[in-house]
Amino acid sequence: MKTLIRGGTIYSGGEAFPGDLLIEDGTIAAVGDCSDFRDGAEIIDAKGCHILPGLIDLHVHIDDAIGGLDLADTWASASRAAIAAGITTLGGFITQRPDESLLAAIERAQTRAAGNAFCDYIWHLTPTRFTADDWIEIQDRLRAGWRTYKFYTTYCESGLFSSYTRLTEIAERLGSGGGRLLVHAEDEGVLSRAQSADTLPSHPSDHAWMRPAEAELRAVERVAGIAAATGAWFHIVHVSTPEAADAVGAAAGRAQLTCETAPHYLFLDDSWLSYLNGHRWLCTPSLRDAARASRLRELARAGAFYTYATDHCAFTLEDKDSGEGDVLFTPMGVAGIGALPSLIFALERDRPERAFVEMSLRLAENPARLAGLEDRKGSLARGFDADVAVFEIADHEEAVVSASAESAETYPGFRTPLRLRHLFLRGRRLIADGAWIGPETAPGRCLWTS
Repeated sequence: MKTLIRGGTIYSGGEAFPGDLLIEDGTIAAVGDCSDFRDGAEIIDAKGCHILPGLIDLHVHIDDAIGGLDLADTWASASRAAIAAGITTLGGFITQRPDESLLAAIERAQTRAAGNAFCDYIWHLTPTRFTADDWIEIQDRLRAGWRTYKFYTTYCESGLFSSYTRLTEIAERLGSGGGRLLVHAEDEGVLSRAQSADTLPSHPSDHAWMRPAEAELRAVERVAGIAAATGAWFHIVHVSTPEAADAVGAAAGRAQLTCETAPHYLFLDDSWLSYLNGHRWLCTPSLRDAARASRLRELARAGAFYTYATDHCAFTLEDKDSGEGDVLFTPMGVAGIGALPSLIFALERDRPERAFVEMSLRLAENPARLAGLEDRKGSLARGFDADVAVFEIADHEEAVVSASAESAETYPGFRTPLRLRHLFLRGRRLIADGAWIGPETAPGRCLWTS
């Protein structure tokens, strides 16, 4: 079966050009003028539409338990929301628990995802014990193509903390095998000093001083030094401050250091924590003041972020409200998968072609490269997986929807003209004219070999 998408604007490789796209046998067979391939093909008229690679959200927490609470989204619900938004690949996390081997952690997560994902997915591993057997497992995974590993410079109480010394040792071993280190960067020393204040935190707005901007900046500066010393690729996740983004930029040329931010740090600020039910916007790092959020948007438009990702970490409304608004008893995290394309488009809404170029680069090509998928995902190039998202800009706006029905909406009142017309996953059309036509059985697959 052949499908010919005709007459749209194609965005790939940082460029935009008019043309057609031919899909055959699950891959992209031709790009450009495909008139000679009309015979036997299903024709999709994409006149006036914008044709992008399937988008990639490399930072999602789903179908897991955090702090003893089950997250709101399963692989089925989260991946359906991803497909509806134009996202064809998700990056989930496998965190080793204190009482399990790394292999057992992998098997636990794989079992929950297998047969339940409607989009493709990869894993980021978080080893926490580093026994000899765990290192053997890590080396085996590296050889099998598992490229990304996540570490934390905070969270001593939960056993996730890695000192800068340990992070250096890990980077020396992982980097030599092609591993990339994702880092949640908040300095534990700065956090400890802030939280040792005489004031007892309670209100959601207290979260800003409990996890100050200085903690992120200090950790990023230390990680930049480790990256320069080891040569390993470090990627700072969910940057929340312009100071930290500037520190990443300052390290260019001496370190392989990149970063991402999430839409909630671009479009929300700490005033939301003072609203009625403000605890529903508690996340880590904390939302920042309006001036920092504005500056972060300026940096985003200037290209400061290698990727964008949601850090989707949705709890049920019941669990989010279980602490009765107390910052010390509220689970941290917000929903985001469904809103990702609309909000990144909104950054450049005044120059739409630029918006789609940026989306193709920072929501497809760069995430694919970071994850080691650049030979099959993230580009509309011949021979690549036919993951294709066809968008249009409508003449009216609809509400941005980030969450499943089980969790709070992160962006109430936000609206978008961006519409997903068609969505293909490895050549199979799952969305047609804005409606789901995919199978009831989940077609997604893990992109890493075992």
